[in-house]
Amino acid sequence: LEQCRAQALNRTTVRGFFQLLREVVEEYKIPMENIYNMDEKGIQLGIGSRIAAFIDRDQATVYNIEHGNRELVMVIEAVCADGSFLHPLVIYQAARRDLEWPRNNPCNASLSHSLKGWTDQELGFKWLQKDFEPQTAAQNRSGGYRLLILDGHNSHGTYQFCKFAANHRIIVLCLPSHTTHALQPLDVGIFRPLSSAWKKQVNEASRQFIGIKKNNLLVYYKNAHDKAMSPNTIKSAFTKAGIYPLNPDAIEESAYEPALNTTMQPVPPVSSLLPSFLTSVPTDTSTATSLPSTATSTQPQSAPWATAGDPLAQTSHIIQPHSVPR
Repeated sequence: LEQCRAQALNRTTVRGFFQLLREVVEEYKIPMENIYNMDEKGIQLGIGSRIAAFIDRDQATVYNIEHGNRELVMVIEAVCADGSFLHPLVIYQAARRDLEWPRNNPCNASLSHSLKGWTDQELGFKWLQKDFEPQTAAQNRSGGYRLLILDGHNSHGTYQFCKFAANHRIIVLCLPSHTTHALQPLDVGIFRPLSSAWKKQVNEASRQFIGIKKNNLLVYYKNAHDKAMSPNTIKSAFTKAGIYPLNPDAIEESAYEPALNTTMQPVPPVSSLLPSFLTSVPTDTSTATSLPSTATSTQPQSAPWATAGDPLAQTSHIIQPHSVPR
């Protein structure tokens, strides 16, 4: 676990996030079918997983031959609390679009590209405009607000992104920094089985001496996607993250332990630390009983910290002891 994640996931941060989530859901009356989570996932085209194999006892080593293509492709996924999902957006690393990419597209994915193959601000806005808004609008039976929960990446934190969302009754709620491993449904319960299923597809293609490339990627990704994106898996991920049903206690106690060394407990104000038999009472000069004093003046003394023109000079406060049982 990275240090920043260990420090970020503490009870104060989590409590504040769930309080905000509750306020948003209750104020805008957002139903389950309008609560979404979005994130991006990178997959390598030719790197599979280790496999178990039976070999002869005299055989020293065994090899799993794979294509070895380490090219990274980014996929934007979005899931709903009711167990449904949106069509993915696949981002290839390329300078221009290739007409061969969409020829085999069984998962009906949207396709785009960037020079480095990463999500940027332009692609983030296009995803919101051309993918999220029309797909979720078609499923919005109540016609009410939609809630989109995501991380704080700059690709979906621009003014253009937020303005479009506001104009289309989409509420964008960012997760606290470095807490997605515990609070984001996609990270909690979906991306791990998706990654495992994808690596199995790479292994299967390697056994058939087929290299996964941009023009056949979507065929194999569809198989992995179907195994990882079941309605039960998606609902379970939202439940485990405490998003729906809304449950801050869904986060296991052990998840907070790495933050204990860097978490500071709130210190109560000084007034609450005073002994219970000491209290601040106003002095009424008309009824106050004179205390024994060696001073010649019988006028009430002002507070030692009051100065001329200070309101404390006219209304002083003293600390008087009450009777204390012995």
